[in-house]
Amino acid sequence: MLATMLAAAVIAGVYVLLIARHLHKAAATGRPHRRLAGAERAAAARLLNGDLDRAGYRAELEMLAALDAAGRPLVVPAAER
Repeated sequence: MLATMLAAAVIAGVYVLLIARHLHKAAATGRPHRRLAGAERAAAARLLNGDLDRAGYRAELEMLAALDAAGRPLVVPAAER
């Protein structure tokens, strides 16, 4: 019984380390995405506060979408025949 509990604790510890490593790696690579999300939130706040009109909001989001598409292009796999 003790051996089973120790094995379970070791496995749980390994999982915790793997999850922590994954979160650290995701945080390091996700920064440009966070910056774009922050800019989108700021544009939405300006729209709701009345500092930005609908056309200006749309233009800002189009610019953010273009930046996102340039930084992370969407690749669609070819259809199988």
